[in-house]
Amino acid sequence: MSAPNTPSPTPAADSFERLCLDGLKAVGKTLSQMNLYKVGHPAVMATLTESHDLITRVLGQAGEGQVTFSFDADKLIANGRIVGAAAQIPNAVSVFFARFRVGSLTFSSGLPAEELTALCEMAAMRAEQAKVLDTSAFLAERKVAHIKLNEALYAKVGEQQPAPENATATANSAEQAAQLVDKMKSSNVEDSILALVKAAVQDPLDQAKVLEAVMARLKDDIERRVTEATRTLRNEKATLEREAQRTETVLTNMAEGVVVVDDAGKILMMNPAAEEIYGTSLSEVAGKPLADAVKEEHLLSLAQQVAPPPPEGQFTPQVDVVSTDESRKVLRASSAVVQNEAGKTVGMVSVITDVTKHKELARVEREFIAHVTHELRAPLSAIRAALEILQGQFEGKLGGDDERMLGTALRNADRLNDLIRDILDFGKIESGQMTVHPEPTDPQAIAAEAVDSLKPWAQRKSINLSLDTGTALPQVNADAKRVVQIIINLLSNAIKFTPKNGGVTVSLSRTIEDGVKYVRYAVKDSGPGIAKADQEKIFQKFVQIAAGEKHVGGTGLGLAIAKALVGLHKGKMWVESDEGQGATFLFTIPFFVPPDIITETVSKVEPAKPKGWWERLFGR
Repeated sequence: MSAPNTPSPTPAADSFERLCLDGLKAVGKTLSQMNLYKVGHPAVMATLTESHDLITRVLGQAGEGQVTFSFDADKLIANGRIVGAAAQIPNAVSVFFARFRVGSLTFSSGLPAEELTALCEMAAMRAEQAKVLDTSAFLAERKVAHIKLNEALYAKVGEQQPAPENATATANSAEQAAQLVDKMKSSNVEDSILALVKAAVQDPLDQAKVLEAVMARLKDDIERRVTEATRTLRNEKATLEREAQRTETVLTNMAEGVVVVDDAGKILMMNPAAEEIYGTSLSEVAGKPLADAVKEEHLLSLAQQVAPPPPEGQFTPQVDVVSTDESRKVLRASSAVVQNEAGKTVGMVSVITDVTKHKELARVEREFIAHVTHELRAPLSAIRAALEILQGQFEGKLGGDDERMLGTALRNADRLNDLIRDILDFGKIESGQMTVHPEPTDPQAIAAEAVDSLKPWAQRKSINLSLDTGTALPQVNADAKRVVQIIINLLSNAIKFTPKNGGVTVSLSRTIEDGVKYVRYAVKDSGPGIAKADQEKIFQKFVQIAAGEKHVGGTGLGLAIAKALVGLHKGKMWVESDEGQGATFLFTIPFFVPPDIITETVSKVEPAKPKGWWERLFGR
């Protein structure tokens, strides 16, 4: 027959020692919250309520109506009993004890929540305020009667036992001395000292006093020896701390918002100023990667290694920057790091830019240019049509000068039309509205169309324009109209800068880059060439290099547009040139790959390895 059910014993979690630990942990959590929020914030009030409830439960089990906390080396003492290790308590509590020179903290029964709030407000003060604060006056002013600082420590080491008969003789006996020696061989220093004190003093209260005095003397002696041995290290540490504090002060004064993240870069806490900066509340972004809260007007700099590395681990001194290209350009161009003569960062100079206003001005500028160019196209088309009619009616009837003037007017109308087209195309590229429609296309037919359209101009300048298609080439995945525009832009520049009786050649070949197959187009001229220092500039907007013919005209947008169109085709463009040796402009267009081949290739690819949190966070 089975025994009847009996109630289970009280769990260890409700023991006096456990409650003391939980109570001080809750107080430390409250102090950490008050470093970010003011009293009255829901997060602070929740931790204050939890702290008051736990301290009240501790007082209920203390028995004497009060509980006194103190630290002895690395141990937490409550009413003379070791209840845990100092490392188990949040750092904010030990900082409070050190900052206000607190030896002991005593709570008494009947503790109101308001008095605990007053204590936490005092503990959350800055270091410079704590130095000049009279703690007794502060607590008295707040009518705190159930909390005392630096009271005589309460020592409770057990029930007092009557001294044994012939105690002196027993203490001095050789047998007791041998027992003490054997015990100290297997005990730590603290237990050995306690055994000696008990052997020398019979009264438990006196034992506590003697033990406290001996431990204090031992602690002072150890600290003195450690101080002498580590003086050099402490000086170096102080120097590093001053450097870090100076840099942190500079950064802190630059911003009012505070964001706290965990080891994985996920948001734990944000103060109201940070919520205003990000334009969202903590409840909406808590637990999400910090990079997810970044908008296009933000620039986020975050260390790749957020968590502190282990002592034997390696630290990665790298920072990832998350922002849009436009915001990064504006902010980087308006900030300067200040360093001292030793190369240490001591500050930063920044010009604060209204990004919203900047974007609005850019939008207005784009719309104005687009409107003006569209308005110019209509009358220009009418003028050119009228000139063509005149040329047809008077063909063969005009004199030499009149005919040249009419031809010049037509060419200038064409030139103006090209300028307008370039401006419109570049506006579309900058606003992200330019699109291409790739499809299987013969790469040699594209080149032939471009060459044929400019061959009459080359002949008038006595320039030999030739096309070398090489061997048969597979189809490319290209928007034929846009690729013809690219080649015409390159040929126009080549013809402009090539002297009379020179040569311009368009050639095609195969190439492979990073496992991808391309057709490579090359436009080579025999002009004056391009200096190495100018070869990167020529692809920038509104940049023209003085070479070859004088006053060649143009907007300086042709190469910028051509390179952007090549990028939309997933190719790349570059130039190879030496001064006096001509120039060769090259670009690539990928082969056309049928969809069934793409599917087959993807199915053979091994599954990717899981990415680290920093790779997922920054989209790598």
